[in-house]
Amino acid sequence: MIALLAQSGAPGFHAVLAPKSTLSNWEKEFAKWLPSCRLVVLQGTSEERRELVRTKIKTGQFDVMLTSYELFLREKNAIRKVKWRYFSIDEAHRIKNEKSQLSMV
Repeated sequence: MIALLAQSGAPGFHAVLAPKSTLSNWEKEFAKWLPSCRLVVLQGTSEERRELVRTKIKTGQFDVMLTSYELFLREKNAIRKVKWRYFSIDEAHRIKNEKSQLSMV
C-alpha cells in the first residue's frame, strides 16, 4: 500500500506499526520494494530514539516511520505533532479493542 502511495505521489508522512520481532523484516522489504523511500526505523535506546525524533521526524526528513507498538506508545508525545497521512498496522487485532492504549492514541 505504501509503495502505491509513493508511486502515485501521495504527499504526507506514513507510519508502519508492527511487532518488534518483525521490524527487521519490514526494513528489508522497504529496501527491496521501495528503495527510494526515506525510512526511519524508530527503535534503540531512549537517547537514540530522541536523536531520531529530533533530527528526522520533527524536521520531516522521512517518508515512512517504522516502529513497534510499544515504542510508538512510549514516544507518542514526541511524534503526535506529525500530520500523519496513513498508518499501516501489522496484526491490526491490536486495535480491535477500542479501549486499548494503541486504539486511544
